[in-house]
Amino acid sequence: MTLEFVDDTSEATWLLTCTTDRTAAEAVLWFGPPTFESYARVLQLPDPQFDRQPESEVADEVIDHMLTDAEVIGRTVAALRSRPDPRQVLFFLLWEGYPYRPALPATSRFDVAGLRVCALAMGALDDWTDWGGMPDGGHERGFAPALVWPADRAWCIAFDVESHFAGVGASSGAISRLLETDGLSAERAAYGVPRRTYG
Repeated sequence: MTLEFVDDTSEATWLLTCTTDRTAAEAVLWFGPPTFESYARVLQLPDPQFDRQPESEVADEVIDHMLTDAEVIGRTVAALRSRPDPRQVLFFLLWEGYPYRPALPATSRFDVAGLRVCALAMGALDDWTDWGGMPDGGHERGFAPALVWPADRAWCIAFDVESHFAGVGASSGAISRLLETDGLSAERAAYGVPRRTYG
C-alpha cells in the first residue's frame, strides 16, 4: 500500500463540527477537535520563555537532540494504539504551505476555517513515512502533517507549522500510555490555543 491522496475531503469535516468561531478553529490546529476525554502535548522543543521568542535562541545542543517531525508523529501514533497494528489506516491532512518537492497532487483541498488549506491523504503510518523520507532526486517531503487520525477517530494528533509540540486528543487510557512512553517528552494539557509560541 502507498500513501493515497483523496479527492473527497468529507472524511475531515468532523474536525470542525464543534467550532463556533475563528478561535475555536485555531484550537483545532493545536489539539484537534474539542471532543476528546483528555489532551496532552508532545514537546519537540522546550516551551519558550516568552511569547514569540526567536527559535534561534534555543541552545544548539537542544536543537541537535530534538526529535524529527517523523519521529514525533511515529512514536506518538505507536503510543496511542490500543494494540500494535502497523497497517492501521490513518488519515493525514498535509498543509499546502510547506515547500513540498514535488508539489502535493492537485486533489481537492480541505480548508480549516480559512487558517490552513490542506490536502487529504490516507494510508498506514509507514506509507506516510516512506512517502516523506525520499531525500534523493530533489524530493523534499519530510514535513509534519497538520492533523492525523485513525478511521475510528479514537484519537487525533495536531502538529501545526507554528507549533513546537504535537497536541494530542484521546481517551484517558490512551493519554496515560502516551505519558509513560520512553523517548517522548509528553505532558497533560488543557485544550485551547497556547499562550506562548516561538516567533
